[in-house]
Amino acid sequence: MSEVKIDVLVVRWYERRNATIVRRWLDAAREHLPEAVPVRFGDSEPLRGRGGDAEVQAAWASAAPLLFLTGKKPVFHMSMAGGGSGWPVKHGPTSVQSLNVVAEPDDPRVRAFARAVMGEDTFYVSASVAGGMSLDRNTLWGPAERPEEPYLAPMGDWLGLPPTPPAWWLFGPQYARAAGGDGWVDAKYQARLDEVDPARRYARKMPRGLRRSAWQLITGR
Repeated sequence: MSEVKIDVLVVRWYERRNATIVRRWLDAAREHLPEAVPVRFGDSEPLRGRGGDAEVQAAWASAAPLLFLTGKKPVFHMSMAGGGSGWPVKHGPTSVQSLNVVAEPDDPRVRAFARAVMGEDTFYVSASVAGGMSLDRNTLWGPAERPEEPYLAPMGDWLGLPPTPPAWWLFGPQYARAAGGDGWVDAKYQARLDEVDPARRYARKMPRGLRRSAWQLITGR
């Protein structure tokens, strides 16, 4: 059996939904991290899609809720919030893109790639370590023995920034003034992840338009 345990750097881009992610991703990958140029892609396993920019864009446009992609080592898994409308459950206004790469947290190529992928709608980028994931040949799978930063936008509704900082992060202008006195952001911007009631998990203060209203949640609009 060839399975080994490895640590994986998980990078996530949180942003308002837009139609520019494929172009931004491909441009940034070719300049900073060529291994993140998709080799295969699709919205379900096994990933059967292959091709260049036009094929990735077409796959993204029809994928719902996610387009999954694989690159070349050390990039093992990527995903983008799809542009399709076929998913039966209405999602909120926040989309999330992700990259799983076997790299040290301070890898300069990953940092440069993360910054280059950012667009005007990106408000938070996080890089955290998932420790002890399983790698069997070229397949990476979890759960991790030591999980990465919690996912902060369930169903596309932004909860707020995490209570503790990740390995590193980037802020868009929406959070440029969120710094607190202890080296991380002020508590009012932090998601209350320990709350049992999901309705109480949102940060007390967040940029406008990143979550649905109570009426939209009830009606599914």
